[in-house]
Amino acid sequence: MVLWFILEKKYMRKLTIILVLLTFIYSSCKGEKRPESMIKNFVFTIEFYPSFIPSSRFVIKKEGEKETISFDNIYSGKGLLKREGLTVENINSSLLDKDYVKFWTDTLFIKHIENQGIKKEFFQQFIDSLNSTDFAEQKSLIKEDILDGITIYFRFQTEKSDNHFSFRCPEKSDSSEFKTITSLISLFENSFKSLASNNYIENLKGYFDYGLLVKHISENPLEYRFYSHLSSNEAEEFYKLIEDLPKDKPIIFDFSNFGGMGTMFYDNFEELIESNPNVYWIVNENSMRQMKEIGVKPNRIYKDRMTLLKKLKNKP
Repeated sequence: MVLWFILEKKYMRKLTIILVLLTFIYSSCKGEKRPESMIKNFVFTIEFYPSFIPSSRFVIKKEGEKETISFDNIYSGKGLLKREGLTVENINSSLLDKDYVKFWTDTLFIKHIENQGIKKEFFQQFIDSLNSTDFAEQKSLIKEDILDGITIYFRFQTEKSDNHFSFRCPEKSDSSEFKTITSLISLFENSFKSLASNNYIENLKGYFDYGLLVKHISENPLEYRFYSHLSSNEAEEFYKLIEDLPKDKPIIFDFSNFGGMGTMFYDNFEELIESNPNVYWIVNENSMRQMKEIGVKPNRIYKDRMTLLKKLKNKP
């Protein structure tokens, strides 16, 4: 009986310690500060100001169980020839800071591109990817002596906060800033459906360190989509891609949203088409010029993807 009492007392002491620890852990977790973006309804406005393509505004809204996203292009009045169908706004409606406003006119012209509801799975992926970021407290990343590139302005609004911040040419080394950008662009890619939106997003990715900007579209026929640009920074990835391509089956290169490349890459394409005569190209006006400089035969160049696919399907 005495032994049982001793064992029971020892057991109860351990149980009490465990309960105290569990209570402490629960209280700590409950009291832990979570980013406002994870727990509140919000309006998150992002404006991109790239050097060589139109500026843009994306607005992500969470209202109860409804999540939406919109995309507009932003134009200055300088040199804008066609203004029909554009909404007019005062420059103060933008997120531009005072140092940047001087490069713009007092009037902005807004071209609406697309609205979409955000699927729950993609919205949750976006939230999960930024679970350590609090947009209500994020500060601007200051960088000096950068002439070209891109500036991104943010406004994060909840019932209790209205925070403005900005990034300047975020790099992979700026881990939290680059993570924010990649999470946003992933959400854009999973939400928008129009050709205009997706072409713009591809060009936007060219301002960030994504490496070689090529998508593997299909295996049969083997198709790759080059977009934005190709520079010396992506040379090694490009060389490996070309070296690994087959020499005995048709290949499609989609250059319909391609901005350009240096002539240093011409030799690799020339060698490929010499070893594989069944390489086909989908082009825009700019890439058409470069294909001719490479020496691609006219009967291998197409402006319409469906026409090319139909030809390959009917080819003996």
